[in-house]
Amino acid sequence: MFVYKEELLFNPSPHSPHVKIINHIGYNKKVLDIGCSTGYIAKELRKKNCSIVGIEIDETSAEVARKYCDEVIVADVEEIKELHFQEKFFDVMIFSDALEHLKRPDSVLITFKKYLNPEGFAIASIPNIARLEFRIKLLLGKFNYEESGILSRGHLRFFTLKTAKELFESSGYKIAKIDYTGFGSKFRILPTWFAFQFIIIAK
Repeated sequence: MFVYKEELLFNPSPHSPHVKIINHIGYNKKVLDIGCSTGYIAKELRKKNCSIVGIEIDETSAEVARKYCDEVIVADVEEIKELHFQEKFFDVMIFSDALEHLKRPDSVLITFKKYLNPEGFAIASIPNIARLEFRIKLLLGKFNYEESGILSRGHLRFFTLKTAKELFESSGYKIAKIDYTGFGSKFRILPTWFAFQFIIIAK
């Protein structure tokens, strides 16, 4: 039987989406991690005395995540209409490389918005389809899916910075901050050309 090794999924680089998400979240927060996988972000947030509820569709991943989350809900996030939490319960909602896997990410953002308290925020990492290498490939007529990365076969949606912002704004959120990962984070020169992901913080 295949055993997940969650530590292999966590990217400790200061320019990675995982570290950037964790750094934006303060201490003692109530966190809803949507698409929590094996709980590798929750594991780090527990060091900040956060309480974490995870939602994960894969039962094997969810079982691992239970080591680090206070609760894990095994479900397809697009099928959830209600949670057993009161409205405005959570301080933070995480969408770490999750929204691009959904058929209707706007519907999910709208459904879960009521569980975010007015002083809290949603934070998402979203792959950047407008990264320079993909602009060049498109000029050459290439758009080939891959096993992982920005053109992963599991991605149903693709976003530029403009359309990522529009996704949140059209779902009733206000963009509070934009950050970048990878080379877009390191060099800050034309970040939309070089970032692997956008980090969107929205209220």
